[in-house]
Amino acid sequence: MSNLGIKLVMAQYRAFMEYRYQAYKIELTQLLLQLKNFGLLFLVILGSAMLGMILLLFLGLGKIIDSSDAPQYGAQMAWLYLLLQSVMLSAMKSAIKNNQQRFFQRTIVRSNWLKLMDIKLLFLSNGWLLASAVIALDLTLSQWLRAPHFVLFMLLQFGLGVLCLYKPRALIYGLVFTAILVLLPINIVPLAYHCGFIILFALSIFLPAFSLSDRLSVNSLSTFWLSFFLQHSWILVWRVALLLCVFMAVTTLLNERNDLAAIFSVVAVAFIVLFTSSLQFDCGKLRDKYALFFQLNNQQRLFFISQFIPSCLFFFISMLSYLMFVANIQWLLLSLSVVWCTLQLYIAKKKPAHYALVWMITTGGLLAALT
Repeated sequence: MSNLGIKLVMAQYRAFMEYRYQAYKIELTQLLLQLKNFGLLFLVILGSAMLGMILLLFLGLGKIIDSSDAPQYGAQMAWLYLLLQSVMLSAMKSAIKNNQQRFFQRTIVRSNWLKLMDIKLLFLSNGWLLASAVIALDLTLSQWLRAPHFVLFMLLQFGLGVLCLYKPRALIYGLVFTAILVLLPINIVPLAYHCGFIILFALSIFLPAFSLSDRLSVNSLSTFWLSFFLQHSWILVWRVALLLCVFMAVTTLLNERNDLAAIFSVVAVAFIVLFTSSLQFDCGKLRDKYALFFQLNNQQRLFFISQFIPSCLFFFISMLSYLMFVANIQWLLLSLSVVWCTLQLYIAKKKPAHYALVWMITTGGLLAALT
């Protein structure tokens, strides 16, 4: 190819790269607007806690690196990081791949250009991998020799990002299998855990697709709601992932400052109530959509009551998981949490604009009263 041809190809590639970057920024802005529309809650609460979450992020990475004394705990922390990264990248996947104009792009550029830009935007979007890279650059040679598993962890972070873009089903299978691995009562070195992660994710690529929703017969209210959550699993996935993050953060903080257990318990309960009761927003929308259908079938009252059951089940499962795997909670706080979740469900249904305000006031009141 002549120099003129090479310059022309490079100019075309730079133009395509600029186009993809602009499309990425536009879709990301729309995603942030959707989050903003959810309410003031995430902007005020999670925004103000951003510094603390960043500090916990680096503290967790330190636990993964220095996990020779507690390899299973370090592997569990690594699995949690991979899960949270996968959730974040799944939310940004449409912006990274520019799905809205994907078919158009295939008609104007070669496929390897598409994948190359996908990988570039994946690096730009993966804050978890960038945080690991910052830690890696600060490690000395002796520290690298004591933590060779951290190299595999970073490779997993990159590999799971690629799976998220092109093989999401394999990513789900792999997360399930690796969760079983880190929960098994075995004691192996950190390097063996991460090698196991790589093997299980690699095997997941070759597993056939399986969809339970296609085989489910919707013939009752219970199967109606089950079908809804199977087809819209994302509304549960991101909540479960954030709850796991809260649980792991509380576990880490309790190990460092057990004298502040009362404060950590209130904060944990607050987030459990937040993520479980907010499910009512999604269930309420579905109830409004199908209310007329169930009215014609004389099931209007049952359908109205059923919209609160998923949030209640989610709350009790989350609270039980916290009690079993993280820490105990005082009976007074446990009883108040049930009343609090009921109140938030009522506010979400009757006064959704006040949902965030009620949650913040109740959280502050409990912190002041019980700590």
